[in-house]
Amino acid sequence: MLRKLGLLLSVSIILGGCSLIPKKSGIEVVSNPSAKIIIGGKDAGMTPYKNNSLKPGENEIKIQTIDGKQEWSRKINLQNYTTTVIERDFGPLSENSGGYVLFMEKTGDPEKAGIIVNSNVDKSSVFIDGEMKGFTPMKIDNIGEGDKEVQISFPSYKSINVFVKATRGYRLVIDAELGIDSGINLTDEYEKTIEEENTLSNLTSQKKVKILDTETGWLRVRATASGSAGEVARVEPGEEYALISEQDGWYQIDLGESKMGWVSASYAEKVGE
Repeated sequence: MLRKLGLLLSVSIILGGCSLIPKKSGIEVVSNPSAKIIIGGKDAGMTPYKNNSLKPGENEIKIQTIDGKQEWSRKINLQNYTTTVIERDFGPLSENSGGYVLFMEKTGDPEKAGIIVNSNVDKSSVFIDGEMKGFTPMKIDNIGEGDKEVQISFPSYKSINVFVKATRGYRLVIDAELGIDSGINLTDEYEKTIEEENTLSNLTSQKKVKILDTETGWLRVRATASGSAGEVARVEPGEEYALISEQDGWYQIDLGESKMGWVSASYAEKVGE
């Protein structure tokens, strides 16, 4: 079994947006073992650390082990009126260390609660409340309001569990860093990978997407459900692909070899339903 990171932590809205109230941001940092916190070049204390009175904007956050052998640092744009959560697990070597940064950003849509999951290991599996949703990088515009458990995993790496609270009008962003698990059982990992691939296959086996005619004779496959997202592949009219998910006029399709992407529903149709 993979070891898991994760505490019952969630980003939160710490203050209303009234213009008469001074702007401020929050940050919460936990680590294993306890470590030194440096914010903007100044010592801030030890983990666990919490501060809800920081100035919004870019700040360099450092987490340094007491013996000074390992250090994690990142410039983070602290969001106005919300709390950013950082968790770090220091392993025996830097390659075994991992963790995540979790924050919220406004979406402009008061009816939806979205999520973005990124990982240092591309195509890590993402589960929400035990249900496989796809691979990193992953974006879902609406996961529903309320408490959620998000798990990010990849063979031979420690998995990460994050407990979050989805809020309408905001998008949760999880930037995960998976550390190598030196004590894994490779047989168990292989079997787990096959099981995850079969699960995703079963979810999509009854539905496919057929590519329709286009002006160019081919269709761009995007990394996310957006016309401005990067191109990951090109597909041709008449071809059919397994449907993984859909949102707001876009279909996520399985391109094979653990590769996937999004195509516009204007140039594709569902078949086999």
